[in-house]
Amino acid sequence: MTPRAGFLIWGALLTLGLGGFVANGVETMRLARENATVRALSAGRDAPVSPYGAPHPAHARALFLLARDRIEPAEALMPAVSRGPASLAAGAQLTLGNGRMRRAFMLIEAARRDEAIPQVQLAKAAYRAALKAEPGLFDAKVNLDLAQRLVRDLPRVGQDGTEDPENRPRKVWTDLPGMPRGAP
Repeated sequence: MTPRAGFLIWGALLTLGLGGFVANGVETMRLARENATVRALSAGRDAPVSPYGAPHPAHARALFLLARDRIEPAEALMPAVSRGPASLAAGAQLTLGNGRMRRAFMLIEAARRDEAIPQVQLAKAAYRAALKAEPGLFDAKVNLDLAQRLVRDLPRVGQDGTEDPENRPRKVWTDLPGMPRGAP
């Protein structure tokens, strides 16, 4: 091996080593920024997060927003969260569905049923997305069942314009577990 070839080999190895060192430093700084964002959001301080950024800060910001009943901005972060691990995406969708259900319960208590129905439908969609990401998520299964019982997907009386008693849809009552079906 000639001295020039040895010099080129050592130069290439040194360049690769320095490149790896710089790349490692950049990655470490990126992770430190993400961790600082997650820590700030966990402490209750708002921190900006890109909807196209990393999944963990987006998840932390979505939880921060949902705890403050700001559902729409949190929903905008769901694509970023879904790029992460399945358990992270499932947890975020479950929390989003719970926020929608809380809003639906407030609307139902205020006798605004027509406004509550879309919230329940969106909550059911969020629970289904959570189950798609993590099929064994028990909380999502239970909450989806409760949401389906809360507002039925059947047409309401007078919705289609038929007032004829023979053509009117039959009222359907759910069978609650543990409740007797016969007379009292």
